[in-house]
Amino acid sequence: MDQFRYIDQHITPTRNTAWSLNKWHLDWNRCYFLLKGIVQYFGDSMTMLTSLLLLSAAFALGDANLILDEDLCPHGWTKYGSSCLMFVKTTRSWPEAERHCVSLGDQLVSVPNVVEYLGANLASVHSSEEDQFLQALVLEKTVGFPPTWIGGFLSVKDRRWFWSDGSDFDHQNWAKGRPDAGARDTCIHINFGGQHRWNNELCVMSLPSVCSLRLLPLRQTIH
Repeated sequence: MDQFRYIDQHITPTRNTAWSLNKWHLDWNRCYFLLKGIVQYFGDSMTMLTSLLLLSAAFALGDANLILDEDLCPHGWTKYGSSCLMFVKTTRSWPEAERHCVSLGDQLVSVPNVVEYLGANLASVHSSEEDQFLQALVLEKTVGFPPTWIGGFLSVKDRRWFWSDGSDFDHQNWAKGRPDAGARDTCIHINFGGQHRWNNELCVMSLPSVCSLRLLPLRQTIH
C-alpha cells in the first residue's frame, strides 16, 4: 500500500491527511508553489529538486484517473445517480421552464477525458428515493416545499404521461385524487398537499422548477 512521508521520513498516517484525492493530483499550480517553497527552504540542491519533481510526477500519475463523483457536476448542480440536479427559483410556465433547462445544458462544455454532458431537461423521476431527493433539494434551497415543476406532461393526443427527457414514465407519486382525469394541457409539479406529492396543473402556471443534467463519466470516480 502506498504511503506518504514527510521530509523527515516520518510516514503520514492516513487519518491525518487533510486533502481529498481530486485536490492533490489535479491542482497543479498549488503543487508547484508548494514544491518551490520546500526547495527554497532546504536550499537549491539539485538532488532535492530532482526528488521533489519525481514525487510530483508520482502524485500526478498514480491516481490521475480517479476523481470524486460529486466533482462531475458543474458549479451550482447537485449530483444524484447518473445526473446532476439544479433548483431554479425563478418562476416560469412549464414550457418556459423546460426551455430554460435545455438552454442551461446547451451552455455547458464537456471536460475532455473527464465527463461528457448529454443535455438537460426538467427532472424526470424514476423511484421513491429520487422523489425524496428532489423534495430535499427544494427544501434546502427554499426552506420550504413550494410547488415545483418537474418534467412530466400529459400528451393530449395519446392521453398518456411522458417525461420531457424521453425516459420511461415508470414511477408515479400522485396525491390522493390526482391526476385530474378531465384536465387538458396539464403538467406535473411536486410538493402538493400535506405529503408533498404530485399534482397535475395547467402548464401556464408560473412555478419554480428542477432541471436535470445527464452526464457520461469518462474516468473512474470515487464516492
